[in-house]
Amino acid sequence: MKYTTTVVDYLRWRGDIPFSADPFNEVDNLVLCIVSYLNFRRFPELLTRNPKEAVLLRDISQKLTEEDEQLGLSRLAYIPVVQQAAQTERFADVRMFAFEDRSDEEAQMQFAAVSFLLPDKSVFIAFRGTDTTLVGWKEDFNMSFLESVPAQVRAAEYAAEILKLCRFHRIRIGGHSKGGNLAAWAGLHLPRRAYDRLLAVYNNDGPGFNRSMTELPEYKLLREKLHTFIPESSIVGVLLEHCEEYTVIASTARSVMQHEALSWCTERNHFIHLEARSPMGRRSDDVLRDWIGSMTPRERRDFTDAFFEILSMGGKARTLEEVQEMGLSGAIALVKEYAGADEKTRRILLEIFKRLAADIGEEVASTAQDGLKQAADFLRNLGHKKQGDKE
Repeated sequence: MKYTTTVVDYLRWRGDIPFSADPFNEVDNLVLCIVSYLNFRRFPELLTRNPKEAVLLRDISQKLTEEDEQLGLSRLAYIPVVQQAAQTERFADVRMFAFEDRSDEEAQMQFAAVSFLLPDKSVFIAFRGTDTTLVGWKEDFNMSFLESVPAQVRAAEYAAEILKLCRFHRIRIGGHSKGGNLAAWAGLHLPRRAYDRLLAVYNNDGPGFNRSMTELPEYKLLREKLHTFIPESSIVGVLLEHCEEYTVIASTARSVMQHEALSWCTERNHFIHLEARSPMGRRSDDVLRDWIGSMTPRERRDFTDAFFEILSMGGKARTLEEVQEMGLSGAIALVKEYAGADEKTRRILLEIFKRLAADIGEEVASTAQDGLKQAADFLRNLGHKKQGDKE
């Protein structure tokens, strides 16, 4: 069945229902995570750590311009959706504070968060997902071999700070993409006495944890309040472990582009839940879990360094926009350098470049598509050649 209703329809059809009539739900969580992607650097009033000085979302939305557009990977405009939400009765009285935005190439860290005071007297902490910087993407990959990455450490600190500032409020934590992982990480590392105040944690298609984290006693406490949503074909949310139950949801998009939050399908006050992942989604699960499970932490680190050396064309590109502008044909020489290392690295490089080629070809730009296809073709041919040599 083809589903077409999304967050935009949710705001149009149910935006006049206040929280007093219909409590906070999973779609509300996604709306606030979408807001967190906007670039609020022009608004010093949002830096306040005093909840009493929190600013109405409605007032901020009226001042937004094109330069404040979302810093994530979407090709879609988020400002109109944020303005639509701010004009509804449901979100009209939502206030914002404690905005924070950090990026550090040397530390390989990308972190941003903002908190919301809701009409139900609770606080929602929203962690932004990966932006267009390559350092942000590399930090995601670093999760596969490090016990923690800098953004996770900062997320736990930020959540603890908000708990102290809002000591009479109950808390929800959420995020999309890497922000979902940060939300779960922050929830896992809350002071134990704070769990009574924790209402829910939302991981919206974000990576899970290394298994060592899922074996902590605190994880058992978190599981009861953790809500994980993964589109049927997206690959981001199945990175690392998801020992908790997750909900498969419908999307209007295809393949990796189902990661786009505005494509998630809604019905009344919830997402459209599906029984299982798609065949492509299950294949992605197998490839990624095989990669993560079969590599040592050192091998994962070496692979990550190799992949991002290729993607940045030897450090010449720092953002995905620069990668697109430069075209990926220049990365072929680097692919050749790393692809001959071993079968495992070559197979994963092929899988990732193949997926990137398909999705960029469909959704982004033909200029980068050619280079990606060349990289995938080279890796495929190299694999066939080595197989022939063995025979």
